[in-house]
Amino acid sequence: MPFFKFHFVEASRMAGVSRRMADRLQETIGCPREHIVFELIHSSVVEDVTIKSGNDWPYVEVDYFERPPEVQHEVAKVIYEFLMAAGYQNSDVYFRYLTPENYYENGACLK
Repeated sequence: MPFFKFHFVEASRMAGVSRRMADRLQETIGCPREHIVFELIHSSVVEDVTIKSGNDWPYVEVDYFERPPEVQHEVAKVIYEFLMAAGYQNSDVYFRYLTPENYYENGACLK
């Protein structure tokens, strides 16, 4: 189940590209579409004593079961392309790997 956590992305911009992005990610990852989860995380930057709620450089955390490097590269590229289409010129993507022994579905371990 891939989870995509978007920081500093406006909901309206994400909504405009979410369907096409999910289609491309489904093709790239090879998982059922209903397993793809997009989450928008409210983020603020604290710089010295100033709180900034906006940022033009979003980043995305991807939590999924490890895939081959070429799939990971393509996932990062897809995210970048769709964030560009949503008006973000720059973005970062960070991958974390889920493991079956640490993942539970309905109280049962996947391993």
